Amino acid sequence: MTTTANTYAPRTSVERIKAHIINYLDRHGASPITDITNAVPACRDTIRTRLAELEQEGSVQVDIPAGQRWGSTPYYSLTALPTKEHKPLQPPRIAVTVYISDASDGRLGLAFDDYPGLTSTARSFVDIPNAARTAAARHTHLPAEIFTILIRF
Repeated sequence: MTTTANTYAPRTSVERIKAHIINYLDRHGASPITDITNAVPACRDTIRTRLAELEQEGSVQVDIPAGQRWGSTPYYSLTALPTKEHKPLQPPRIAVTVYISDASDGRLGLAFDDYPGLTSTARSFVDIPNAARTAAARHTHLPAEIFTILIRF
């Protein structure tokens, strides 16, 4: 794994799971353990243990005190900006090249070099990046914000 100045590279599986949890909470805000378990590649007991460790370290806070959680759904959230040690992993940026394939009826038809067969439309030249990002996100099931759109003429 290549690291940059802005990326925390966990060394152990414990650190990796903590980084996944922090990254998830950073993106989604306060969440119940069920949502975190669905997003983090570890079993529920491991996630529960890592959340307790993060809570003790002061990186994570819970809306229900420890002794009162039984039978309720506590929500976990980040206490503040993560420290350098637990900085969330940044998703890779993906460059996608699009071009205007046709223009009619007040719409610009878009085609994608990187995803043959994928098409989209935009209302104006200014709308091309958002339309392309949305189409690429739907096609790949990845978040739209990780796509950088390059327009080929």
